[in-house]
Amino acid sequence: MNLRLELQRSERQLESPLVNAGAAWDRRTLTRLLWHEDDGSGARVSGWGEASPLPGYSPDTDADVERALGSLETERLVALAAASSAAAVLDVVAGVLPRSSPAARFGLETVLLDRLARATNRPLWQLLAELAGTGSAPREVALCALVPSADPSRVASLVEQQLNAGVRVFKLKIGPERLRPEQEATLEALRGRFGRAVALRLDANGSLRRSELAATLKRLARFEPELLEEPLAGLTPRDLAGSPCPLALDESLQELSDADRERRIESLPASVVVLKPTALGGFAACLQLAAVARRLGRDTIVSHALEGPIGWSACAHLALALASPRAAGLWPLAHQRCASPGVEAGRLLASTAPGLGDPA
Repeated sequence: MNLRLELQRSERQLESPLVNAGAAWDRRTLTRLLWHEDDGSGARVSGWGEASPLPGYSPDTDADVERALGSLETERLVALAAASSAAAVLDVVAGVLPRSSPAARFGLETVLLDRLARATNRPLWQLLAELAGTGSAPREVALCALVPSADPSRVASLVEQQLNAGVRVFKLKIGPERLRPEQEATLEALRGRFGRAVALRLDANGSLRRSELAATLKRLARFEPELLEEPLAGLTPRDLAGSPCPLALDESLQELSDADRERRIESLPASVVVLKPTALGGFAACLQLAAVARRLGRDTIVSHALEGPIGWSACAHLALALASPRAAGLWPLAHQRCASPGVEAGRLLASTAPGLGDPA
């Protein structure tokens, strides 16, 4: 059998610029993976994936992806193709690609699991659910939408539209250094207009000042956030003594070993672990973190890193597999929209199509 892994790079203009405490994006570079095979009856694409690290956030780069995946030898491709179960796919990818290439791992896992799921006529989320031990019954997952935090009048209008579409959970960026006046005004406007009809998630991306942290947490607590992601770089249990805001961990887990990730989750009073497969190292890493979180009584939230339709779809399948009671951070942006899995009334619906479904 002739095998080939193709990398297709493209640029997407974002519908609106996206900003966090440390970076801004108005365009997105996407790298789509296509697994080609020819068994003598004709060449075809049998699997799709995406490996798109996010500049200014991901620990790796597009150049790292190109080095990791652009020249895989035929012998490696044959070994990858021989993996006949989801667990075997994750094991063989871990043996081929280093931890230092998390986006490449996610892309290669996705393309091979999509291929396997299509060959066995099953949706990808079912393969992942078996690995996670969450069962294969159909399920739905509520979605959280990201909204801008610096324009109270605009954000209220956006939230109104998304409430009408069924979304009830909204995420806003705060910082850097402290809660900014315009951000506080936005939170005031949302609570004043919508009350407790909406849940608010806040994300500081590790940017708050340690010297002002206690005062900032107290100000944020007035808005009753569902959670606060990564308030401080180098966060310690002492920093959070008596915190009035529930904590979530995200990018501080990225470059740690498995053991150090577990120790960090265990040592901090975090109620939620955020799972972004592109930045953490794919499905295997996220499933392992989800198991740690479950054992420690923490919840998980699957989110995206502004990937394109294929990467978004892969994250959505992981969210369906884990079936967390928390809303997934996967309300699709304009450049991510695709046919499968479907979104209806603010919820992600379990796909029945083989693999990822429609990869377009």
